[in-house]
Amino acid sequence: GKMSALDAAAKVLAEAGEPMAAKAMIEAMATKGYWTSPGGATPQATLYAAIIREIGTKGAEARFQKVDRGQFTLQG
Repeated sequence: GKMSALDAAAKVLAEAGEPMAAKAMIEAMATKGYWTSPGGATPQATLYAAIIREIGTKGAEARFQKVDRGQFTLQG
């Protein structure tokens, strides 16, 4: 099946091995064919909000960690 945007973001972060901004993640996800925006004008804003929401909901169990302004990495 198709990967969700969050799953794709986790995958590109794992491959990058360094923090990335939402915009860079969206570009990498599209380039690698993991996920493409279904036509939203601001997919990076949507992804950013989804990552922040996962961190807020799951706390220590979240896959993501905010390391700098607008920069995320994988937890652990």
